Amino acid sequence: MPYTIIIKKKFSAAHYLREYKGKCEELHGHNYLIVVYIAGKKLRKSELLYDFREIKDYLNKILPDHQYLNDIYKFNPTTENLAKYFFDVIRKRYPVTKVEVWEDENQGSSFCQ
Repeated sequence: MPYTIIIKKKFSAAHYLREYKGKCEELHGHNYLIVVYIAGKKLRKSELLYDFREIKDYLNKILPDHQYLNDIYKFNPTTENLAKYFFDVIRKRYPVTKVEVWEDENQGSSFCQ
């Protein structure tokens, strides 16, 4: 696809990791960063692939800002699982090609197809 737009959005959330031995098995929080890649072949009449504001508004609706992730999701809320989950949700509305979830500036995961 010749065009790709990239949107970054931050959210804060708490979680603990199941089936993990170490300090991350205890309740703790992160200031996450999600990075969404949306691709397309053709620009709209406005000469935009998609409006950044439209996508940011959508992300505001689906991101679990200031939530306890273990109460929201049945899966273990690792960055890997969060990246896949958000990919699947966003894919229902936009032609997403990749989603990254960073739990801090040094570590994160991505999911793409």
